[in-house]
Amino acid sequence: MTKTTSVQSPTIIEISREAIIHNFHFFRHLLKDSTQIMAMIKASAYGNGAIEIVKLIEEEKLAEYIGVAYVSEGVELRAAGVELPIMVINPSKDNFKAVVENCLEPEIHHIDQLFAFQSFLEKENLTSSAYPVHLKVNTGMNRLGIDPLEINELISAIEKSSACSVKSLMTHLSASGTAEEDEYSLRQLEIFEDFYRKLKNYLPNNVKLHALNSNGIYRFKNHHYDLVRLGIGLYGASALDDLKDSLKPICKFKTQVTQVLKLKKGESIGYSRAGIMPEDGYIATLSVGYADGFSRSLGNGNWEVEIDGQLYPTIGNICMDLSMIYLGKQQLELGTEAILFGGKKSIHEYSEALGTISYEAMCRIGERVERRMV
Repeated sequence: MTKTTSVQSPTIIEISREAIIHNFHFFRHLLKDSTQIMAMIKASAYGNGAIEIVKLIEEEKLAEYIGVAYVSEGVELRAAGVELPIMVINPSKDNFKAVVENCLEPEIHHIDQLFAFQSFLEKENLTSSAYPVHLKVNTGMNRLGIDPLEINELISAIEKSSACSVKSLMTHLSASGTAEEDEYSLRQLEIFEDFYRKLKNYLPNNVKLHALNSNGIYRFKNHHYDLVRLGIGLYGASALDDLKDSLKPICKFKTQVTQVLKLKKGESIGYSRAGIMPEDGYIATLSVGYADGFSRSLGNGNWEVEIDGQLYPTIGNICMDLSMIYLGKQQLELGTEAILFGGKKSIHEYSEALGTISYEAMCRIGERVERRMV
């Protein structure tokens, strides 16, 4: 019989429980009492690990709703015992059965999709009570959403069947964090409100309106409506300077020293001999590589790793599972903790070094990296 022993990963994303709670409370204080929060947990909570974060949200009563991108994400949360309502942004027709079986609420972003879901419910005899759906209107993001010019077709679809009940009407701003685009954002909100006025008589009295993400919550306080969608702000990584000072980043990317080598000036390090010792000294090999999300582009001095409060540059190419840093004359003990970001180096600096945004940088962290809440 095979014994199962707990295995500790040398490379982890350390998630701060206190920072998550702080960030929720910061945004909650911007809202009127009646406005609810939908916590966006798509892409495994932006790479931070969905289940533990949602369990904390439920335990602390931080949000009233959960938002995910795909049905599979919602199914995973239900399997973990999550009870909060879950909206699915992009449900496919093939997964309607899983939507209903797991009490997930689909976002409907085109009329044919609404017809298809209504037909599914009727075919499966699931019409004893109207199933909750969320209608998205395209006000200028031009990604997903019902064209405002199709409002008459939408009204016909709503009137045709009582299988569905519209839980919310929503839109998404293209540039909520960009002051230079505020005129466009405000125009989007005007289109949204006009669409609601025309559709209002065909919707339930308690339908919720929502349009704002994290940056929008902070910058468009007159348009919080009934619900807001808190995503990147939850994780403490907004690109807005004002929010950077107010939020606490929730994650710290950490690994360990697995070997220390003493090398002579001119000796090479790693694949393609890309790293060359500038003088006699030491290098440390770390238990992290590009398979863990520590990009190959960060090798050869393009990033610095924090150890005991000091920063050490990478040397040589980042490997699939390992990376090397240049220590100079410094020696280190095996197992010494190394911080890739979340200490002296922030997630914002890390993202800039990668040439991307914090959203993508967090989502790049590999699956084998353990997410550990502290």
